Amino acid sequence: ATTEIYTLSLHDALPISTIDINLQDVADAALEQQLRKHGAQYGSVVVMEVATGRIKAISNLTRTADSTYAETMNWAVGEAAEPGSTFKLPALMVALEEGLIGPDDTVDTKWGSITYCGKEKMVDSHPYKDRKVTVRRAFEASLNTGCSQAVMKAFQKDPKRFVEGLKRMRLHELTGVMIPGEAVPTLRSPGEKFWSCTSLPWMSIGYEVAVTPLQMLTFYNAVANNGRMMQPQLVTQVSRDGRTVEEFEPSVLQERICSDRTLKIVHELLQGVVDSGTARNLHDAELRIAGKTGTAQILRNGSYQQNGKSYQASFAGYFPADKPRYSCIVVVNGPTMSGYYANVVAGPIFREIADKVYSNRLELQSGRVLAEATGP
Repeated sequence: ATTEIYTLSLHDALPISTIDINLQDVADAALEQQLRKHGAQYGSVVVMEVATGRIKAISNLTRTADSTYAETMNWAVGEAAEPGSTFKLPALMVALEEGLIGPDDTVDTKWGSITYCGKEKMVDSHPYKDRKVTVRRAFEASLNTGCSQAVMKAFQKDPKRFVEGLKRMRLHELTGVMIPGEAVPTLRSPGEKFWSCTSLPWMSIGYEVAVTPLQMLTFYNAVANNGRMMQPQLVTQVSRDGRTVEEFEPSVLQERICSDRTLKIVHELLQGVVDSGTARNLHDAELRIAGKTGTAQILRNGSYQQNGKSYQASFAGYFPADKPRYSCIVVVNGPTMSGYYANVVAGPIFREIADKVYSNRLELQSGRVLAEATGP
């Protein structure tokens, strides 16, 4: 189960954890297996119950000097980093919510290479067959050029409006989770130090911003929860001498992060990533998954290096896609072997967790069993 990293200091009181021991074991094993396979430096997994925000599993593993993995740092809570493409979801949601773009609008990818402000070139990780694509396809295929062009089309003349939209979704605030050391997110505005004419396009694809894995998951969980943002929770109650002395009910951070119209669109986009986008390898999971891949370069010594150990692979999403019960984020930092793209590094961990939940939750299987019994 968990270690004393997550233990709350409540004097002689006994906190009752939200952790599901079986799911915790699955998360630990799946994370360690992938870290070993890819020679990664460290990684984290968090599984959350959508309706309540209760954390059902949280795993953090770091490679040690003897190449084994141990819990030495709570990366999920304590490290805020550039998330990369998982941030494309909130970036596009701001533009969708403002009515400035639509999912079927067309953007020009310039064949996968665009220079902004005459100095900084943005490229796509893989060439795409078409120069002009819809916003929907740009998101599903995680095209940096397409997603940044959509946000530039909406906010180039008023980038402050873009940042204000992100703030309305609480992407600049702490979650307040009951674990010491939560890292503060970074979300700059025009006029502040380090803002430049390239900040808007780079923020749209998850750079020049910083969030923790738990903060990013809290946002994705809100999308799964019909727009209601829940505070991550690790304790349900506190007992002393066998008596309950305090109970912790689910806490709402924000009642609505966006409109029903925007939610309907982004649910389709996130399912499209798995059905026909960058996470097609997760399409064969027992439960239908919705989510977003993220492969981000890591800033080291003031520059981005072109090698595997300077990448971070992540996948954030929820399942079942049609009636979300659980959300999950997987982050793997510094993979050095067998590739570094999110779908092959982080995605399999997510799928293993989803499959394990499916096999142990009869209520999630009932719909499928009924359909098989009655036929088409």
